[in-house]
Amino acid sequence: MSASVRAFWVDADYDREAASDGVSRYGFYVRDRADRFGEAWDWQETGQARFAATAWRVATGPIMAPGYIRRHPRLLSGQVEVNDWDGSLVGTASLVTPWPQALAASRDWRTEGTWWRDWPTEHSWSTSAVRYLDPSGEQITGGEHFLMASAALVFPLPTAQLPPLPPDPPAELATLARAYVTVLVTEMNRIVTPVINALEGP
Repeated sequence: MSASVRAFWVDADYDREAASDGVSRYGFYVRDRADRFGEAWDWQETGQARFAATAWRVATGPIMAPGYIRRHPRLLSGQVEVNDWDGSLVGTASLVTPWPQALAASRDWRTEGTWWRDWPTEHSWSTSAVRYLDPSGEQITGGEHFLMASAALVFPLPTAQLPPLPPDPPAELATLARAYVTVLVTEMNRIVTPVINALEGP
């Protein structure tokens, strides 16, 4: 796994610098949603997975914008969810990809010689990163056509490294939530980062 590419990471510096309480934005959001976290203790068999999913959901958009967890520009989304089959933990990610080979190599589907564009992008002058965008209304009205390919990843997430839930909700939920997020970011990166590396090339 390339050290320079990460699918997900925690932006601890911004979290601390932008905190209204001077400590942690994420901590504030966790405390503000303590009832959602507390629901994990109502589910004996799946409480750990439910706490993990809540910790991730609160740490990402649209709840936190920008999120406590940041993601690579290729990622359109990245979620941690509870499997409705057995209560285990599931990771999902949607990411920008090149056109499928069958479409890129053929012009038969391009009716009447229509020119189709890939994802619209913009470059950040401060970071040199590429940001993938949805087409604007102006572009569509102007007659531009877009084929924006993406791939959806769905995979099991192990829970062995997650801290156990204490018998009762702790006084400081944010400490436990941050510990969960740290493990989840590692596990999500283990699966998703190699896919991004393959797409980004050498």
